[in-house]
Amino acid sequence: MKSISITTILIFFVKVLFSQTFSVLVETENFDEKGGWVVDQQFTSSMGSPYLLAHGMGEPVENAITTVDFPESGRYWFWVRTKDWVPTHPETPGTFKIIFDNKEYPETYGVNEDWQWIQSGRIKIGRSKKLKIELKDETGFEGRCDAIYFSKDKNDFPPVDLEEMTAWRKEKLGIPPPELKDEFDLVVIGGGLAGCGAAVAAARQGIKVALINDRPVLGGNASKEIRVHTLGLKVYNIVEELGTEHYPNGDSGAIAANDTIEMVVRGEENITVFPNTRAFTVHKKNNKITAVDCFHTHTHKEIRFEAPLFVDATGDGWIGYWAGAEVRMGREAREEFNESMAPEQPDNMTMGNTILWNSVEVEGEISRKFEEKPRTLGWKEVLWAMDVAKDYKAKSGEWFWEYGLLMNTIYDAEEIRDHMFRAIYGNWYNVKQDPENANLKLKWIAYVAGKRESRRIIGDYILKESDIVNHPDFEDGFVEEVREIDIHYPKGGKYDFLSYADFTKIERYKIPYRCFYSKDIDNLFMAGRCFSATHVGLGSPRVMHTTTQMGVVVGTAAVVCTENDCSPRDVYHSHLSEMKSRLDKMRIEEKTKMH
Repeated sequence: MKSISITTILIFFVKVLFSQTFSVLVETENFDEKGGWVVDQQFTSSMGSPYLLAHGMGEPVENAITTVDFPESGRYWFWVRTKDWVPTHPETPGTFKIIFDNKEYPETYGVNEDWQWIQSGRIKIGRSKKLKIELKDETGFEGRCDAIYFSKDKNDFPPVDLEEMTAWRKEKLGIPPPELKDEFDLVVIGGGLAGCGAAVAAARQGIKVALINDRPVLGGNASKEIRVHTLGLKVYNIVEELGTEHYPNGDSGAIAANDTIEMVVRGEENITVFPNTRAFTVHKKNNKITAVDCFHTHTHKEIRFEAPLFVDATGDGWIGYWAGAEVRMGREAREEFNESMAPEQPDNMTMGNTILWNSVEVEGEISRKFEEKPRTLGWKEVLWAMDVAKDYKAKSGEWFWEYGLLMNTIYDAEEIRDHMFRAIYGNWYNVKQDPENANLKLKWIAYVAGKRESRRIIGDYILKESDIVNHPDFEDGFVEEVREIDIHYPKGGKYDFLSYADFTKIERYKIPYRCFYSKDIDNLFMAGRCFSATHVGLGSPRVMHTTTQMGVVVGTAAVVCTENDCSPRDVYHSHLSEMKSRLDKMRIEEKTKMH
């Protein structure tokens, strides 16, 4: 074999070095200082990544700031991934600027339709090979920035396809393979009250639980980010511990309630909470899930969770969906389950999403400013919002501010949320035209939507209308409720962001345990609104006390599975008496106590 000279080897490596494209990907959710911007991870499934949102309620937020290290000095082209969230109007609400090393770049961002990589110009990186970057919000009206990509190659365009972009992000960020976390007996994905109930019930009975939540706080719809009070029968002491007071929806009372939820869950030594951690795929062997892979929503670092048992409390049924379980979404035909409240033909309609908000009276200062700057305080014009709000006027939002019933509440979720923003801001403009409201100020607007319905994972039993109306005495009926069937519909007419509810009174009924494990995946429980039910069957038990009961039941079933080395289905066939005995010890005396 002919030998290769050292000179040849050096020439080869020099060619490789000089052919290399130096580049840097900066994810905004990983900025050192978020300023007034917030990390929004809700729409990763549809647009590919968490991003920073300038949620200022009409007042520009503080700059987000970070410092980036570059591989070498020189000139770099750069691209910015952003969008104009109201592309149908020339008046763009969510504009922002970028400041490099304290110098504002002239281009305005947030003016492009849909999520796109916008190629800008070039910037020079000095000998320090560091660059300070700031995002400067211009409006306070929900500007958004996903990432900034720098490359020495002008033609090094970032990919557009979501699957390709995901792989590209991992490569550019140098994300290593998922790190395996400690061994757990049970992995609960979803930190709403159903997931919290499952985690607490399992942990208190001695098994080790991982509770994975893609947001910074627990509580789901009851969290301080969404602020819905809890409803339904309490039945179990854990439900009472995690439930809220009956404050008005959107009220700041949710902040103290959220603190209580965190305290209850984190006080359990057998629970490890993983906040800002989003699941993105599952691994299977035969009909069992072996692991769930997640990533941190700020750093993108990947984590793998292995366990013999899993709970899908994601609301959207992601774990079951990825695992290949049968799922449903939308309304069943009337004849399929003989449901009088179902439509004649099946369709894709679900109940919609709500953004809650409220206002507050501020004495003196606002009134004086109104006299000085009536146009600014009366309130700023929001032409991009008026074709949604029209002439509607309200001083706070409620549950019936609901949109997306005729859309896909998973993949269209960003569009649904943004439509509600337009309704709120346009409504507020109308309110502020009245001088009597001069002292009224926006206090709080959610940016995380409260969801009611999306995917439902099918179990060995499907809860349907007759089960609720006729209330049979299921031997495995460990969840109980008496709240009326409550199904929402678009109100129609002038304001498309409003809904109405059709209530049907019922007597106390039971939900069988068989609704809380997948018929297809041998080690998967579900708790919360993704449990096994028809659209009509979901109408009553979708409220949070009831879904927390579901969590308590599956958390207890996980303990029975662990101690008897059996499957969720085996619990029904062989261990119902043990389940009943364990759950009876957790029941509260006043079983009918409601809020």
